[in-house]
Amino acid sequence: MYAVRVLLSDGAAFHGVANLGHRPTVTPANQELSLEVHLFDFDSDLYGHELEVEFLHFLRSERRFPDVDSLKRQIAADAAAARLQLSAP
Repeated sequence: MYAVRVLLSDGAAFHGVANLGHRPTVTPANQELSLEVHLFDFDSDLYGHELEVEFLHFLRSERRFPDVDSLKRQIAADAAAARLQLSAP
C-alpha cells in the first residue's frame, strides 16, 4: 500500500492511497498484477480517463486478510496513515 498523488488530464491533483499487487483477499491465487487507487475527497467517475500516479510513500506490503471487513478496516487505517504522511512538511 502506498500514499500517492494522482494527476488528472486536466491538471488537477489529488492525494490518495494505492495498492499495486494481486488482491489476495478477493481474488484467486496467481491473478494478474493490478493497480487500485482511492482518491481522498474526490467523488466522480474516472473510468476511461488517463491518470498519472506518483508513488510518494510506502505504507505496507500486500497481504491476505481473513475477510473483506478486515481488509476494509486496514484500508481505513492505511488512508489515515497516508493522510498523515502527505500532510507532513
